[in-house]
Amino acid sequence: MNIAIIGVPYSLDALRVGMGAAPEALLAAGLAERARAAGWEVAQTTLIEIPASDASREERIGSLLGQLADAVRRARANGRFPLVVGGDCLTALGTLAGLLTPESTAVAWLDAHGDFNTPQTTLSGYLGGMPLACATGRGLEALRLASGLEALLPEAHVALIGVRDLDPPEAEALAGSSVMLVRSVELEGGLRALNAGLAALGELDQLYLHVDVDVLDPAEAPGVDFPAPGGLSLEGLRVIVQRIAGMGNLAALGITAVNPEKDIDGRTVQAALDIVETALTEAAHAVL
Repeated sequence: MNIAIIGVPYSLDALRVGMGAAPEALLAAGLAERARAAGWEVAQTTLIEIPASDASREERIGSLLGQLADAVRRARANGRFPLVVGGDCLTALGTLAGLLTPESTAVAWLDAHGDFNTPQTTLSGYLGGMPLACATGRGLEALRLASGLEALLPEAHVALIGVRDLDPPEAEALAGSSVMLVRSVELEGGLRALNAGLAALGELDQLYLHVDVDVLDPAEAPGVDFPAPGGLSLEGLRVIVQRIAGMGNLAALGITAVNPEKDIDGRTVQAALDIVETALTEAAHAVL
């Protein structure tokens, strides 16, 4: 089993700043070694960069995500599992585009936040809070198309897990959507709130597992830009990731939102590596 590690060293369009430093920090801390320990051969490691230009921020991000989509597509064509390390959660648009068939793709999105804002509902204007809405056809059409994601991701194919910090308009949009929303408080007693929804996602052709590390409680992962109290424990997140990766249809894994500049004791980087190894180990067992 071969894996392609694809790093996106950007926070929005800022190179190697904040979250953009995560890919190289995880690689330096042993990301490839963790993948090998999980039973995978690391066939390729790529860091995607775009040339400096005077294009708009949205145009630059669209170019970056288009290159990511090409890298994911090539990895899959060569029989390699794409492990995408961001950066911010916008990387999901490029990854989904690279998987080619969003209409038959499930998404398990683990995040403290909904990422379901649009330019019309956002309170902050932060583009990194909009990728899931964008993928389902809610806003930022030009960015979605620039990333290569032409077909929309059906809302009913999405499980949004571990959420606890939603803007009021975002919460209203999610309530009116077909997205399966499982808040962090619902997971305190185990996976009962997840099981039915995950069973449905397991029946689809392929699944993208997106882990924003701030789904963890800040005590477990302090090195993030948008910490929210009341998050998952590392062990609780491992159990959820095992359940998802073990369904047998995992097609790509994305790890985002680690900010090494804020990760003073390295706890957040190590937590991210633990989750990667957990997912890859379980995925390898599901294939065998």
